Amino acid sequence: MSWKVAESYPLKDVDPAELRYKWEEIAIDMALIPEKNVRVYIEDGIVRIEVSIELWDCMAGI
Repeated sequence: MSWKVAESYPLKDVDPAELRYKWEEIAIDMALIPEKNVRVYIEDGIVRIEVSIELWDCMAGI
């Protein structure tokens, strides 16, 4: 599965759980399974939210 970075922030500025929840709710609204369409990476002090291409395309209206 291909992934797209939807958001990226310094860890000190955000709560990763809140970001994950936001994107999981978006996936649910798009009738997608959150666990298969949203993932969170924390690396070198950066929180990165990645979404599946399918979810990204839904958000873009494609």
